[in-house]
Amino acid sequence: MTAFFRKHSTPILFCILLTLLVLAWRFPWAGLRLGIIFLLFSLVAGSLAVLEKHRQAYRQGKITRGVFIRNAVLEITGILLAMALAALLGRPLAALATQSIGNGIIRVIAGILVGLLAGLGIGFVVKQTWGRLVKVG
Repeated sequence: MTAFFRKHSTPILFCILLTLLVLAWRFPWAGLRLGIIFLLFSLVAGSLAVLEKHRQAYRQGKITRGVFIRNAVLEITGILLAMALAALLGRPLAALATQSIGNGIIRVIAGILVGLLAGLGIGFVVKQTWGRLVKVG
């Protein structure tokens, strides 16, 4: 199951995201719940990938049990930090970048792109910072 998910994780998550966006568009009252479900699913998928990576290093004897636990906790905390910072920074940046755009669909597309760029930037910074703390092998 893990190998299947690792191989096809991007298309699976993309399809789930598209499904949730269509559901949120069709049922706006459920949009917040659907967003929370997607974020929790993403967090669980990321956590499982982190645990699998460190478990392989632990089974091969490259790291001890304490290092395994420390690395897993630090990386999962990094994922949570990246998600929180991307949310806190992405929304205001998108609002600031799109406040002067009048057309609705262009405003939505620009907001999504600015939010994605903010999320990618935050992810890069957190990865560089956490990469210094967590070593596998």
